[in-house]
Amino acid sequence: MISFVILCGGLGNRFQDVSKTLPKILAKINPKQTMLDWLAEEYLPKDSKIILATGHLHNKISQYISNKNYLDSIKLSYERKKLGTGGAIIKASRLIDSEDFIVLNGDTIQEIKISEFIKKSKFSGKEVINVGCTKSSLSDSGRVVIDADNVIKSFTEKKIPDSLKNKSNLFNLCSSIGIYRCKTLYFRELPISCISLEDEILPNLVKSNMAKASVFEDSFHDFGTPNRYNKILNNFKSF
Repeated sequence: MISFVILCGGLGNRFQDVSKTLPKILAKINPKQTMLDWLAEEYLPKDSKIILATGHLHNKISQYISNKNYLDSIKLSYERKKLGTGGAIIKASRLIDSEDFIVLNGDTIQEIKISEFIKKSKFSGKEVINVGCTKSSLSDSGRVVIDADNVIKSFTEKKIPDSLKNKSNLFNLCSSIGIYRCKTLYFRELPISCISLEDEILPNLVKSNMAKASVFEDSFHDFGTPNRYNKILNNFKSF
């Protein structure tokens, strides 16, 4: 069975107006469930192997899962010093025993069904990462340019590269939604260091044609800021 890595080790600076002592993964997204409850009990396949990539407020998360009897299905990959999104994934890959694994952001509620992403993101060539994307145009999401074979030609924050603007008829533009399928061996062989997935690892893979995309109509709901969190809390829908 494929494993899941949940990124939940960030400092959550924008979230501190909601809580300074609670990691976002433990924030209530509806009256009965925290984000972690929803992921483990509803969104991910039953009996999934889950790895929480923790850092800031690690002890809160550790205590919570011990009280919820999640110990059989959840492991913790604790970064004692800041590793960035890429470093957190690299470290967590050491705990993976499947050929590939899926990474999700711990503060993002996905509209797509996880079964659909698993089906659509299967590796078919030399790629080592598959990025979940939406056709919706999102101003605060990474911009992904793909060719007719869904090979990613550019991954940038917020804007289309000037080099591709005059070739828009050759490519499709979409937005990343914070879900990735990764080949375990590739990430396991990278050194554990502070590195960004979005700014460093992905652009290098794009240059080597080793990154593909799975494109959906569905979008996502990031609750990393107080306004977005309050919107989720008042209007939660289990997709």
